[in-house]
Amino acid sequence: MIDLTEKKILVVDDEDYIREHLARHLRKLGCEVIEANNGRDALEKVCNHPDVILMDVKMPEMNGFEATKILKGNDDTADIPIVILSAKAQDSEMEEGRACGADGYLTKPASFPSILETIQELL
Repeated sequence: MIDLTEKKILVVDDEDYIREHLARHLRKLGCEVIEANNGRDALEKVCNHPDVILMDVKMPEMNGFEATKILKGNDDTADIPIVILSAKAQDSEMEEGRACGADGYLTKPASFPSILETIQELL
């Protein structure tokens, strides 16, 4: 198991309670958490060089698929693992996430242990 202490995780979700819930649990593990409430905000905050990004899909201004595609298409951010964390659970949506370059896809409500396991696998 990888020690997550001091790992930076960018949590992107427009639902405050989901973003804050994830951030609180990650901080308890010693992670530095950066929060963004939409894809455009995530593109601005990625300059903090997160180790992993947890990305919602359905958000205002820019959805998670668009943001993922932009991040994976940029040489400076292409290597950052991105986990889609979405209520969209249809095969076509999961395939779209993979096509955008996502490294993982979890459907909400995902348990915190399964989120941690995915982060561990990607690091």
